[in-house]
Amino acid sequence: MSKKNGLADPTRLKPFDSEDKRLLRVVIETPKGSRNKFAFDSDGRIFELKEVLPAGTAFPYDFGFVPSTKADDGDPVDVLVLMDEPAFPGCLLTCRPIGVIEGEQGDKKDKERNDRIVAVEQDAHGWADIEGCSVPPRTAFTVFGYSGRRG
Repeated sequence: MSKKNGLADPTRLKPFDSEDKRLLRVVIETPKGSRNKFAFDSDGRIFELKEVLPAGTAFPYDFGFVPSTKADDGDPVDVLVLMDEPAFPGCLLTCRPIGVIEGEQGDKKDKERNDRIVAVEQDAHGWADIEGCSVPPRTAFTVFGYSGRRG
């Protein structure tokens, strides 16, 4: 792992588990339950506060990235992690991917893909039976903001 100024760079970690290539390694940026949105600054090799959500809102799940990857937006591939308890910024997890949330970001003129992998942390007891997310549990619809209406 490369170091600069004594700080490790998690973006240089290998993206897959060394023993099971079906498992992703995920570095957490923002923990479940946090109003603070953190992001890893690869130049400074530090997690920094990017935004504070309004009162009464919080991140419903842990959010992070797969190291040594690059998505269409130029950042590492994003991951929404389902697990029993929140992690912390910089925590390295081993996760089982179960699906993808397709997304876009930017304004109407300049949109780009911003998909997120949905994954279950390998030791998450409450999510152990989830094998895919083509039809997520009813509670997930509420958390993801799905109302059941289209268009």
